[in-house]
Amino acid sequence: MTSELWAGLAAVILAGILQGLFAVPMKFAPRWNYENVWLTFSLSGMIVLPWLLTTATVPHTAEVYSLTSTAALFRIAGFGLCWGIGATLTGVGFTLLGIGLGLAIILGLSASLGSLIPLLILNPQQLHTSRGHTYLLGTAIMLVGIAVCAKAGMLRDQARSNGGSVSRGSFLAGFAVCCLSGLFSSALNFSYAFGGEAVQRALQLGASPLWATGVVTALAVTGGFIANFVYCVYLLRKNRSIAKFWGAGSGIGLLCGGLMGLFWFGGQSLYGVGSSHMGGLGVVIGWPLLMGMIIITSNAAGLVTGEWRGASVATGRYLAAGMLIILVALGILAVAQKAA
Repeated sequence: MTSELWAGLAAVILAGILQGLFAVPMKFAPRWNYENVWLTFSLSGMIVLPWLLTTATVPHTAEVYSLTSTAALFRIAGFGLCWGIGATLTGVGFTLLGIGLGLAIILGLSASLGSLIPLLILNPQQLHTSRGHTYLLGTAIMLVGIAVCAKAGMLRDQARSNGGSVSRGSFLAGFAVCCLSGLFSSALNFSYAFGGEAVQRALQLGASPLWATGVVTALAVTGGFIANFVYCVYLLRKNRSIAKFWGAGSGIGLLCGGLMGLFWFGGQSLYGVGSSHMGGLGVVIGWPLLMGMIIITSNAAGLVTGEWRGASVATGRYLAAGMLIILVALGILAVAQKAA
């Protein structure tokens, strides 16, 4: 393998590790409520860092948007807003199911639906081709993997509560939230699917193919920030927790929220760099490698931080089997994308 391919693989692996760890700092800001940490993360990861990178790497950024049709810009931001609802639900899902299990369910649904739905909308005739059949197969296997992971989560929570119904209800609520998060999170793919006009404008004005998609990313995640901002402000008022931003422990809270934004957006940016270095292998190898590393890293972090403490051997086997099935499904979806 060439040195460029090795560099691409290393970047994708690091991207997966960063994104798998992005929510972990939440656990180390004990004096802050969820809404304090999540709002800080949203501001840094969805506003500050994306726009800094885009304005630094895309020449004539303002002109790119002025030359792009209003309809295209609204589609990018609108799908970004839908993705932001999913991101908001992601944080809630983490608090109910834990980072590892929650992220596996969310990523699995987002990856499969984010690939399948644009196909149905833009090229429905391809559903009856070998590519369409491969997407359907990957999605079906993904749902099986998610169901097996859900079984592991139910066994874990039943053990913690000695079979109590309260824990079961809490798990089902968390599972529903994560499923909704995965559904809405897939909308970010739609921003890219319908944002080609903005990318073309950026390329025409001298942007590198490596960074041109940043004009879609920055606008889409800004739309996503709106949903997160509204929900966090609602919780800040409800819980009267706004004073925690300048109270005791605020320094640690700001650091943790900022690290979350850096890990999350840094991982996204590194994946773009890595996949470009991998050329045609970026989709068939890079994409499932990224998802796999996120799932493995987040579950390893969950184990280390005690999310599966007290779980039985049988529960661990269900979890491992579910993760393996999800990884297989990701590989099948990657093959389908390669066939595009």
